[in-house]
Amino acid sequence: MLLRKLVAALFSSIILSIGLLLMSSWDSGEIGFIFLVLILSLFGNFIYGVPVSFLSEFLTKRLMKSRVYVAGFLYVFFAYLTVFLIQGLAIFSIFCAVLFYFIYEGIKVVKDTSKDKSKKLYFLKLLVVIPFAALAIWGVNVQIITTSSEEEETNTIYLIPEGYEGSIVVLYNAQNEESIAKEEEFFIIPTSLEKLPTLKGSDIEEYAIFQTSSEKRYGIVTDKYFYVDEQGNRSEIEASCIHHGPSISSSTGTEYEVLQVTNSSCGEQFQWSGKERYDAQAREVLKYWGRHN
Repeated sequence: MLLRKLVAALFSSIILSIGLLLMSSWDSGEIGFIFLVLILSLFGNFIYGVPVSFLSEFLTKRLMKSRVYVAGFLYVFFAYLTVFLIQGLAIFSIFCAVLFYFIYEGIKVVKDTSKDKSKKLYFLKLLVVIPFAALAIWGVNVQIITTSSEEEETNTIYLIPEGYEGSIVVLYNAQNEESIAKEEEFFIIPTSLEKLPTLKGSDIEEYAIFQTSSEKRYGIVTDKYFYVDEQGNRSEIEASCIHHGPSISSSTGTEYEVLQVTNSSCGEQFQWSGKERYDAQAREVLKYWGRHN
């Protein structure tokens, strides 16, 4: 019994990942995300899915004709509960639960049922899990929308010197700095260009930075990004030209966030992964300002 559950846990994760891979555009960012889903699904299946399967066996062992239906409901229900922990990724948990259920119950019927007619009827019964899964996915979407509507919006405008490409570092809770100004409902972060002594002579010597005594805002991301010329004219930057790096809070109360901007390498790959040399630039900037070990 345990071996069957372990096989179901392994193959449900692999099948889910292969399915996502086949539907992807083979972009490096997407492949990285699919690999992350594979790791999380393996962890979830073995740590959470297998115990849920044992619980289902225990709760349904006295049922006869309705056992397969109740088991399908339990698999999907416990997968849905992960929405409170991993939010939108719970959809992948539901897909894994359905695959786990099909594989485990399928192995059981092949091994334990001798008549072909009985096997076909049993396999048809397994399809009951599909409407359960559809209902659970709908529930996840409702939960996400409900949670999002309760969150504040970040409403931040980043002003970046025209033509700049590279990392942008924003330092929060900085002493002796002004608080973030507001323009109607948006908070304004006017970055400026400075040169880093440790990168002198390189093509990433110049970096963009802004420091403020304000705290970082969290919530639904509604930020906008603009290039600003010398006359103060703004031109909006597309989302595919911006890469979001880490936002970190330290034990000392300091916070920082790192972004990257480009006007020559815009696209999904940059938006997902950014550029390594801009990451290296940001690390040097943070070391210089004493925010990174």
